[in-house]
Amino acid sequence: MFTKLFLFVSSAIAIVLLACTQPTPPTNIDNAPTKMAVSAPAPINNAAPQDTVGRNYLMGKIDPTTDKRFAKIAAKYRNAEESYMRIEAYESFQKMYEAALKDGVTLRIISATRPFNKQKAIWEAKWTGKKLVDGAYLKGEPKVPSERALQIMRWSSMPGTSRHHWGTDVDLNELNNPYFDKGTGLKIYTWLKEHASEYGFCQVYSVKGAERPDGYQEERWHWSYTPLSKGFTEEYAGLITDKDISGFIGSESAVEIGAVKKYVLGISKECQ
Repeated sequence: MFTKLFLFVSSAIAIVLLACTQPTPPTNIDNAPTKMAVSAPAPINNAAPQDTVGRNYLMGKIDPTTDKRFAKIAAKYRNAEESYMRIEAYESFQKMYEAALKDGVTLRIISATRPFNKQKAIWEAKWTGKKLVDGAYLKGEPKVPSERALQIMRWSSMPGTSRHHWGTDVDLNELNNPYFDKGTGLKIYTWLKEHASEYGFCQVYSVKGAERPDGYQEERWHWSYTPLSKGFTEEYAGLITDKDISGFIGSESAVEIGAVKKYVLGISKECQ
């Protein structure tokens, strides 16, 4: 009885050992049954749907000379003053510049990114009579601050409300509308109206009227890179109120004027 049991156990162990020593079949995904096929996972898109930038950025409290989102504009594209743009806007502008040049049109940037402090210097120089406003110097202390603010805001933004804070907007060639009525100016403006949208740019301040009753006067020189600026405009509307506009002479007028609704958001439909 003991001998039979010993032989049975020995045989069982031998079978187990033999099974363990058999070679493992090679794994080959091409030969595997269909139900065993493994598909690679779909890539995950971690990119934000919109480049949200926050309150400080939107109000110009940044330094484009050190911010890696900005690029220095090469001298061939601008006037003497050193200027910066958002990289995406700058790259698209360069393409637009080359296309215009082939058609005999030369685009020159005369103003681009302006941080809060630079806009503040412009604003306060006009407020205190050190810089011209519509061909004249404003004198003394205003009896009604909001009236002085509105006079300046025909052409200039309050600090914290300028689209030039964002690095998406540029002023081109000349800062007066009559220049674009004839000759070289008309050729430039006509080209921009026909082709700027192909490169993502739009004229922010169109003629004031029923479609754009509020905001700044028409500016044929001011063009905005909408793939970024549309989102920044929406973000500004959701984050910033008139009460947030402060830190400069006359800032108390922002609430009375309705600076955000009428000026920051008072843009052409093409740019919305």
